[in-house]
Amino acid sequence: MINSLIEEFKKVKDFRKNRGKRHELWVVLTLISLALLTGNITYKQIDNFRKNEEDKLIKLLGIDSKRLPSYSTIRRVMTEIQQSELQKIFQSIVEKHYGQKSGLDWIAIDGKCLKNTLTNYENEQQNRQIMVSGFSQETKLVIMAESFETKQCSENAKVRSMIENCGLSNKVFTLDALHCSRETTQTIIDSKNDYLITVKANQIKLHNDLKKLAKTQKPLTLYQSKDNGHGRYVIRTVSVFEGHRVKHKNYPHLRSFIKVERVGFRGNKEYNQILYYISSRKLDAQTFAEKIQEHWSIENQVHWVKDVIFKEDKSRLKSRDVASKFSLFVTLTLNVYRSLGFVSIKEGQDWLGKNWAKILAIA
Repeated sequence: MINSLIEEFKKVKDFRKNRGKRHELWVVLTLISLALLTGNITYKQIDNFRKNEEDKLIKLLGIDSKRLPSYSTIRRVMTEIQQSELQKIFQSIVEKHYGQKSGLDWIAIDGKCLKNTLTNYENEQQNRQIMVSGFSQETKLVIMAESFETKQCSENAKVRSMIENCGLSNKVFTLDALHCSRETTQTIIDSKNDYLITVKANQIKLHNDLKKLAKTQKPLTLYQSKDNGHGRYVIRTVSVFEGHRVKHKNYPHLRSFIKVERVGFRGNKEYNQILYYISSRKLDAQTFAEKIQEHWSIENQVHWVKDVIFKEDKSRLKSRDVASKFSLFVTLTLNVYRSLGFVSIKEGQDWLGKNWAKILAIA
């Protein structure tokens, strides 16, 4: 995937004037990408990587210059390159490396705020940048990634647009309660895909209907599991019910609804939680139980990694545009790690920190 990235970088039209230009644009983009892969996440760290590895990089990239792009050049490119160009690169990489385009896959979709872009947080003029990702449970790749400004768009509208334009079929999109709406579920069905969505009090009539039906109807299938670790003991019971009994006009395609009850202890405190889900698929309780849990892999394997490993929440980038571009670069970086077989990104960074030159030489 590293060489695929470099080939895509070479296709980007250079927006800079020829006068005074010392380095090809693809060289700058490759330098940024390799720096991120080896754990260098700020402008200063990227520049230090450039200084430390300059001779090796020049040789492996086969460029004529005796110097690599400077700190100011790297920063200027990240400021001025169009987000749409990086989006094209991302989509092209997904096209080449996502192996489940025609097969069944469950895609977790969720948005993440780029915290340092928040402005006017104390009043109604509040604005921020959100990156929405679609994470493949089957391949562990991020196969969808787009950002938006909250004053110009909503997460619901962005997700619907992403699904309409994804060109995928035979997928099950898993989403949280924010996206439980007639518009979103119909968009998913129209795209020849299916859904599994949490239902909470934002859809109060539907939520109440599910609660009543779960009390009076016998479940089609039941599955129970225990979680006894990290200071907690929780029994989880998943019950699947017939969807056509719901008879809600906004969800004519609903084939199953699911009740998930968690009872037990977290530390010394008793714990009891009941959640409901709707789905356009009819599956057994064990399958739904596994896929509901796996939905949260987008938090653990995408959002958490971006915050903890790549320090995205602590970033000093206040520009919404630049922060979005860096976030998309990091998403590409995650996909490279996963294509190399790394579930742990920290292990991937440690390994690539010592072996990036070998990978580049072999590829």
